[in-house]
Amino acid sequence: MSGPEQESTSSAATPVRAIERACALMSAFTLDEPSLTLGELAARVELPKPTAYRIAVSLVQSGFMTQSEDGRYGLGTRLMELGAVVRDNLDLVQLCGPVMAALAAETGETVLLGQPDWGSDEIVVVARRDSAHALSILSPVGRRSPIGLGSLGQALLSGMAPAERAAFAQRLGPTRDAGGRRRSPAAFRRELDEAATRGYALVEGGYLEGVSGVAVPILSEGSRPLGTIGIVGPTTRLHDRLEQFGALLVRETAAL
Repeated sequence: MSGPEQESTSSAATPVRAIERACALMSAFTLDEPSLTLGELAARVELPKPTAYRIAVSLVQSGFMTQSEDGRYGLGTRLMELGAVVRDNLDLVQLCGPVMAALAAETGETVLLGQPDWGSDEIVVVARRDSAHALSILSPVGRRSPIGLGSLGQALLSGMAPAERAAFAQRLGPTRDAGGRRRSPAAFRRELDEAATRGYALVEGGYLEGVSGVAVPILSEGSRPLGTIGIVGPTTRLHDRLEQFGALLVRETAAL
């Protein structure tokens, strides 16, 4: 059978090389390295500099990248516009937005929404409500962190079935927290089991020194949680309130 329908199906299955390269170029930037030279860009995507330059010029002209006076490249505002469209239409963000607003208003602390990327064993911050305090924790939307660190990741794992939770902890192997303290898979598994029993994960200084957090999993009908909501802030301010905030999280998210 031939015709437009067959041609459309065949074309959809064939990657477009130029688009793949453009996407790779934009993906080379990170929160830690938002500005790169042409040479750095070309090296990261393994392209000749002339090829990387031609793609970068097109992306700059279309607003997807920028170029500063010193020649360095960065991501453009067009991506910010598109990112807002994605963020505001994520089912998870829409589902949890009202709860996050209520938690931020009641606690005055930063409230984060995390979504798992199981392929990389990372958790991605997809929404945030900022603290009312001058001293607060800034965790940009889009930031990734290992699932094994911090309250968001531990809450996510605590929502798994016990056998899958234990297997995940074993696969991660020994880990170290922000203070360099070593944690065996067995100790990590015990922490996750305790979080599952309480209904929330509670971590002091696990991801960043001086930062504490408490989080709950957003459960689904599947074997793994959809995401996690957490409250984070300076340990000096949250230390005596973590259990209170944990109970509040359990209560406020019960209807999700």
